[in-house]
Amino acid sequence: MKKIFLLLGILVACLATWGSVIVAYASNTPAVVLTPTPTVQSTATVKIIDDKLATPAPEVAQSVIFQGSSTKPEIALTFDDGPNPVFTGPILDILGSNHVHATFFCVGENARDYPEMVARENREGNIVGNHTWDHADLTQASDTMIQNELVDTNKVIQSDSGVAPVLFRPPYGAINTAVKAQAQQLHLTPVLWNIDTQDWSRPGTDAIVHAVLDNAGNGDIVLMHDGGGDRSQTVAALPQIIAGLQQRGFTLVTVPQLINDMQ
Repeated sequence: MKKIFLLLGILVACLATWGSVIVAYASNTPAVVLTPTPTVQSTATVKIIDDKLATPAPEVAQSVIFQGSSTKPEIALTFDDGPNPVFTGPILDILGSNHVHATFFCVGENARDYPEMVARENREGNIVGNHTWDHADLTQASDTMIQNELVDTNKVIQSDSGVAPVLFRPPYGAINTAVKAQAQQLHLTPVLWNIDTQDWSRPGTDAIVHAVLDNAGNGDIVLMHDGGGDRSQTVAALPQIIAGLQQRGFTLVTVPQLINDMQ
């Protein structure tokens, strides 16, 4: 019995010693601090890839041309983002063979690179307008940048064609009072559109044709593109658009003629 008590005493002593060691270790171990993982926010920005119409500021809407006279069967075909060495030529060929004139809103960089195309547009009776130097959203630009975008483009178009632009199409249809003021100083009339073929998205030739023919009305301004991407569908759709509009009794005119006939 004494041996049993002796063994129990030794066991209790050992357990006490072991416990004190554990406590001592725990008291000297630094606490682990769990910090929350920071939320990673994407730095990607949304880029507008083409001409989805923005809503002009209300204070400038009345001074922007969207449409011609609702009483005259005239329609203006317009082409943005050129000139392009692959697609502008065929579009001019189609217009010429049908004795039709259109309005081309040229990007300054492209006009600089393909001056012969700008000269041909003008020579064949089409109108060449200003579409900024590099397709910038001017409502996000300073007054100086707006002025540079428009002035530099005017200069290169006049150098190419011998004619100073009188029309201006703001990329994305984005225009506010600051943009309007700079355009007025340069005697540029802002022109938008009221039929958007969305040909920039390559919806198919038939879709481009129907976008025009299914919505055509007096005084319409049709938006298409001869640059900024693969415009083969636009080229393929153009003869059908011209034929369809003429069969319905519409006369195809330039934007300046559309504006003159509003008076």
